[in-house]
Amino acid sequence: MSRFIQFTALILLMLFLSGQVAAQSNIGVVNINKLMENAPQAKAASESMKSRFSSRENELLAERNEIRKLEEKYTKDADVMSKTEKASLERKIRERLRKFKRDSDAFAEDFSIARNEVLNTIQNDVYKAIVDVAEKEKFDLVVSESVLYASKRVDITDKVLARLKELHKAAK
Repeated sequence: MSRFIQFTALILLMLFLSGQVAAQSNIGVVNINKLMENAPQAKAASESMKSRFSSRENELLAERNEIRKLEEKYTKDADVMSKTEKASLERKIRERLRKFKRDSDAFAEDFSIARNEVLNTIQNDVYKAIVDVAEKEKFDLVVSESVLYASKRVDITDKVLARLKELHKAAK
């Protein structure tokens, strides 16, 4: 019976101490999606990507429209064309489609690589801002919004967003 009492006392002591430790812990929650959408770094990167790739995208759209016009011409005038004219137009359409596909694939690959580089940079900035806020405000633990429940008083997303804005201004 004595061992049972000792064991029970030990369990109660551990429960009491764990409650004390938890009460002293400072925990924060951050909404990563909100940070990635609203960070000035993300907005600047989006504008940079648009300016960097919009001309190539417009060229591809123009080429696609030209190919469509050739296809429409072929469909419309095929009955009145000679065999050599038809063959020539078919070859021209095929060649332009092949080139368009190559150019589209290259564009998609270049865009994807650039987007991944930009996202990596922004994620690093977000991580640094979270760590800065956590250290400054002495948080023991910061978790993402993927927890089941977190009250608004432990949400530090706006503080981290403010830190990201400071870092963005300092980088300019």
